[in-house]
Amino acid sequence: MIGRMENERYMRAEMDLKRVFLLFMNKLWLAVAAVVLGAVLGVGIYLAAHLIFASEKEYQSVSKIYLHFNCEPEDFNELSYNGYTWNDLLDTDPILDYAMAELPAQISREEVTAATKAEILSDIRLLTVTVTAKQPELAAQIMEAMQIALVHLGETDELFQRIEIYSTGEPEQIVWDDRTVNAAVMGAVLMLIVVLLSMALYYILDDSVYVEADAKKRFGIPAVGIFTSGESGTFQSYGSEFLSNFSYLCRKLKKVSLMSADNGEDARNAAFTMEKLFSTEKLEESYEIIPVELAEESPKVYEEIRNTDGVLLTVRYGRGNGKLVERALNNLEKQDCRVIGILIVEADVRFLKRYYMCKRYKVKRNALSPSLICTPAKAGKWEQK
Repeated sequence: MIGRMENERYMRAEMDLKRVFLLFMNKLWLAVAAVVLGAVLGVGIYLAAHLIFASEKEYQSVSKIYLHFNCEPEDFNELSYNGYTWNDLLDTDPILDYAMAELPAQISREEVTAATKAEILSDIRLLTVTVTAKQPELAAQIMEAMQIALVHLGETDELFQRIEIYSTGEPEQIVWDDRTVNAAVMGAVLMLIVVLLSMALYYILDDSVYVEADAKKRFGIPAVGIFTSGESGTFQSYGSEFLSNFSYLCRKLKKVSLMSADNGEDARNAAFTMEKLFSTEKLEESYEIIPVELAEESPKVYEEIRNTDGVLLTVRYGRGNGKLVERALNNLEKQDCRVIGILIVEADVRFLKRYYMCKRYKVKRNALSPSLICTPAKAGKWEQK
């Protein structure tokens, strides 16, 4: 029942854009690495395609041919030999027959038609013929045969006065344009898009708890406080907030159990830190904090919790364990265990400072004790003055 209600509440909740932005900034290195990797992959694929797996070398010969038509220029539009038909004319009789008569027998008609291309670039009287072959000698042979065939066409076709060869280029190896930079940019952009979409999907599926509002939004249960992870690996505390919330929520309670959603060590460490805070502050009320094992480790866990006045559920920061927390809350409800709230542990203090956009300034006095001071240089660390 809890799971269904909290899932509906969570899906209706608005997206916390600030939290998303800060989490993205924490993973900014991943986006940068993806851009670099994408650029490297793009260049690698491009070079492999054009160098390692490239087809055989090809050679190209280009010839400019001038067509002297047997008509006035104003009648050129009526000619059947125009820019749209020349490429087909070279592949058909009689031009192809004339060309094949000049070539060795081992060169086939299909090879000649595949190698030859004709086009009219601007002036209908200027024909450009291009021959592409895998050997320069073959390209030169086919070009020479085509030129002879076209000159012969000019002598026999009544539409022409003559056909004249203007220029013929020597066969040259085809060199592809270097587009390494384009490949790098494309690879980087594609990889960045993939990473951004993946991060967006991760946020949609992420049911982690990062700040106190997440606990209320996700599970409908208040967060009592946040314990941050220190350099030594033990818990430090946003102390005054935790003590204020704990004192109010646990008023008239004596025995409070601590249970972890997925790691029994979290409950034991949190209990140790709480006892330390209580002894430092000398609260008016005294509390017995009892850490319990995971339900999977001991069948008597819920009985132990029922023997106390309530339970705090420790949830590790950013762990992605929302479903485990939901399961633990469901089991606690079934076992008639009173859940006081959630305690977030192992939180990233740098993230919290950026999220709340504030520093823990020195306080001369607070509601619990005049001696409790938090320095801005070491947020979460408590000193006695």
